[in-house]
Amino acid sequence: MSLRRRRSRSVAAGGISALTALALLGAAAPAVADEGGVEGAATPAELLDAVRAKNPVGPPVKEAVTAESALLAARVYGHRVEVLDRRSETSTTWANPQGTLTTTLSGGPVRLLRDGKWVDVDATLNRRSDGAVEAEAHPGELRLAGPGGARARSAKAAAQAPASAARDLITLGAGNRKIGVQWKGGLPAPVLDGPRATYPDAVPGADLVVDATRTGFEQYLNLKERPADGAAPMTLPLRIPGLTAAQQADGSVAFTDRASGEQVATMPAPVMWDARVDERSGERVRTQRVPMTVAQDGDTVELRLTPDAGFLADPATKYPVTIDPATDTLSVLFDTFVQGGDTTDQSASTDLKLGWPGDHAGTTKRTARSFLTWETGQFADALVTDAELALYNYHSWSCEKRGWEVWAADPADTGSRWTRQPALKQKVATSTETRSAACGNAGRVSADVTELARTWASAKAATGSVALKAADESDTYAWKRFYSSEATEDKIPQLTVTFNYRPKPGTHLQAGTPFFSEGGVYKVNSLTPTLRFTTQDVNEDDEVQGTFEVTDKATGEVVALFNSPFVRSGSTASAKVPAGKLATGRAYTFRTTTYDRRHYANGWSDPVTFTVDTAWQPGAAIDAYGAANAALEAADVAPATTSTSAFAAVAETATGTVTVPWDANGRIEVKPDDIAAVGIGSGAPLVRRGVNVNGSVVHADPASPVDTVVQPTLEGGSRTLQIIKNARAPHEYRVPVELPAGAKLRQEPDGSVVIVPANPDEPVAPINAPWAKDATGRPVPTSYRVEGDTLVQAVSFDATTAFPVVADPWWNPFSWNWKRIGKKVKSAAKKCGVGALAAYVPVQSHHVSVNIQRARAGLRMVKFAGGPWGYVSVAVAGCLMGQLS
Repeated sequence: MSLRRRRSRSVAAGGISALTALALLGAAAPAVADEGGVEGAATPAELLDAVRAKNPVGPPVKEAVTAESALLAARVYGHRVEVLDRRSETSTTWANPQGTLTTTLSGGPVRLLRDGKWVDVDATLNRRSDGAVEAEAHPGELRLAGPGGARARSAKAAAQAPASAARDLITLGAGNRKIGVQWKGGLPAPVLDGPRATYPDAVPGADLVVDATRTGFEQYLNLKERPADGAAPMTLPLRIPGLTAAQQADGSVAFTDRASGEQVATMPAPVMWDARVDERSGERVRTQRVPMTVAQDGDTVELRLTPDAGFLADPATKYPVTIDPATDTLSVLFDTFVQGGDTTDQSASTDLKLGWPGDHAGTTKRTARSFLTWETGQFADALVTDAELALYNYHSWSCEKRGWEVWAADPADTGSRWTRQPALKQKVATSTETRSAACGNAGRVSADVTELARTWASAKAATGSVALKAADESDTYAWKRFYSSEATEDKIPQLTVTFNYRPKPGTHLQAGTPFFSEGGVYKVNSLTPTLRFTTQDVNEDDEVQGTFEVTDKATGEVVALFNSPFVRSGSTASAKVPAGKLATGRAYTFRTTTYDRRHYANGWSDPVTFTVDTAWQPGAAIDAYGAANAALEAADVAPATTSTSAFAAVAETATGTVTVPWDANGRIEVKPDDIAAVGIGSGAPLVRRGVNVNGSVVHADPASPVDTVVQPTLEGGSRTLQIIKNARAPHEYRVPVELPAGAKLRQEPDGSVVIVPANPDEPVAPINAPWAKDATGRPVPTSYRVEGDTLVQAVSFDATTAFPVVADPWWNPFSWNWKRIGKKVKSAAKKCGVGALAAYVPVQSHHVSVNIQRARAGLRMVKFAGGPWGYVSVAVAGCLMGQLS
């Protein structure tokens, strides 16, 4: 009897050994401006040179949490790096130095989670101190009985014993889903040999054998001699909590969940065979079905097998005879073979087969084909560059090479038979690789299935199925046998796919300036407005070009198609609509797609509508709002807000509540879920009631040289943007900070300011180093100084500066209690300097993402990403990497 548990995909939640996300460069990166690029951006080659020169790390990084961080680490170190958040029971993914990803899918589980950590599957059976037996590391927590009890006088006596004589022989699973196979009578101490346990003379003249498979077990009764009474009935009680067993017309048994009605397992009609094996094919020469009945009482089912007495008594039958009732669970991952003349399910077999072994079942040639189904979602919608199917070929009819084929096929299931095969759709690969233990070269053979993998990826298929067949099914020399997904050794089928992702079509589509919308429709007063969006590419160091398609909403006519310059992935692609394409008073839609110098996005973004009205005068508030937006990235938008009588904006974010008062002299307050609230002033020089414009609070006066825009941020903080309109504006802006009791402001060497309580090692919030840009996007010198509880920002513009200048003090509280991050991270930050805090909070809005994942064993990983204004320094990243490795 064989049984395997349902397989499930899971991601490691255990402690991980290394911090492997590198930061993009800030000051360490050379400033370059290439065609279509952005001033201050580094080319990938310069980025890597700078990282290698300045990053004080020890041993090379071998694993990283995300694909983005693993790809950067792979390029820096020049070798592949495993992507941990894509590790599962059955798949392993690596980032390659060339910027691609490679995933190896295994036909069965290769690892399992134990106490929050991944361990390799190991079906070796070990004896426990109480005499029971358990597998070293088995997905189903396989356990076998130890010695004990009085053995039955014969197989017939064991079958006829009362239910009270049953004892657990095999258990698989845990809790309410623990399945038990029982044995009536006593058992001797098993003889262990790797994954096999043999109970010698479990009944006189017969050994009971249990083989651990990769996902379950196989159980046999080996009759070493003819039964003295001419019969060898076999009764096996099964404990199947919550399941109903029903025998099917073909002799198989279906197991169904009582609560959901879902079929969760199937058991084919059992078979038996004698000891004869054909030397050339390795096939059993004589097999026969075994009649079986099923009786259920509550959660217990009895399988009652009655082997044919004539087969057992036939002088031609060569002993030992093996009786094998087989059971198999259902699974997304699936492999099986079908063979002419066979009428039983083979999905629990440790074999896959193809070709003709030279024999017949009556008049039917016993030709075999195999079928495999893979989970292909990991590379769905990707661009596949290479894919290889590898099988462990342990037996062939001949050492001479013979062709075998891989076909795209419909998926097989437990009902697949030679007379009911899945349809073969298209031949996708042919190989002549031939190996065999008899030839002294048993090992993996492979076939190139790149085109088929591309088809799966293009279709965004969650699964993909193949069939294996001999090129000439009349040539016995083409007969081959492979290990299936049930094999316990590292010899199971594998599919290895190398791929890269297309860039995404784009997000945060906006039309402006002023990038102002009403009811989701943007308004512009120019015939050549700027269109923009945020680029996305899994490879964050890729440069991406945006393509814009503008359509007249009334007529559906495409009126403009144009490109942006190349920008770094994650930043904003923007371009002006060419002159002569738009008319005032009309509504248009635009959509975007992208190109990353290698691949085009698959399709277009959803369209966004804008209207053109050249007579529209936005007014002071919207003008100020537009100036702020022009200085920001497309994704730097405020979250959805509401207004109350007390607050112009109330934003509920993932980490707490941000409130912005109507009064410019009021306090902007951030209330994270797990630390004391912190308040900060706007620094606005006006005492004017604000207005809510698309979630931002604007204090504007046409007569004033400065307007102020306050925006809650998606991360749960706030940014205050001073819109300096002319040279008459003040050069300094005083921002009062309301601190928790005992806290103070502390300035850092990088220009940032940290709010720390009485214990300086327990920071509350960072205030980023300030930035300022003129109307052309060029930086304007700016800095902070601290005067008690007041933050003073100085902006060094003059009469020649291109106005307006936008200056931004941005801040964000820690949205978790520092103490809960863990001693290791805290210690690392102390050793690497407070600049390391940039690893734990966004440096400039969305530009630096944070991914602290704490698992059962503690810290898992910190993820870095870069942006144009806020970078974690290479030295800090290297220091953290060294400390947390």
